[in-house]
Amino acid sequence: MKQKITFFILLITTSVISSCAYNLSTKLDALPGGVKHIQIPLFKNTTTEPGVEVFFTNALKLEALRSNVARVENEEANAEAVLQGTIASITVIADDSILEAENDTYLPKRSVLVQQYKVSVSVDLSLKKKGSNAVLWSGNFQQTKNFTAAQITLPVINSSNPLYNQSAKRQTLDALSKEMMQAGFDRMIENF
Repeated sequence: MKQKITFFILLITTSVISSCAYNLSTKLDALPGGVKHIQIPLFKNTTTEPGVEVFFTNALKLEALRSNVARVENEEANAEAVLQGTIASITVIADDSILEAENDTYLPKRSVLVQQYKVSVSVDLSLKKKGSNAVLWSGNFQQTKNFTAAQITLPVINSSNPLYNQSAKRQTLDALSKEMMQAGFDRMIENF
């Protein structure tokens, strides 16, 4: 009798432990319209920043491949829908962290040193059914990220290389593309 009670308690404990799971939803993720094959062409770049369309296209393709929700096709003929992207705007502005060089003897008077720049990007995405051009889903994404400007006076970041700002801006745009396309693809899967 004691063995039966022990077995019964063990059976209930095992079933309770194995049934506990964290699940956000009961349905499988899917693209709007039940699309299973998509093509992602090179983003359209309406900005003056050259080459950033490659960052965003590659980031979106990587998210689509990681998700396994749909197969990414190289040719539009093999796809059910086309996921198009447009980089609407990129703005780079000096952040509030500006130093006036009044007391510095090695800089001209009224020189302004920017410590940080702010990059803001706006991207439009749309999933269109092939052939009919019916829009299955569309969304606009905006995000901002800071990067440190070249610092001449700090020993830690002592860089007066004229290419530093360009390189830092490109790295920031690459990081933004990955973050934005992850959020964009997730929103599209959730049809939000």
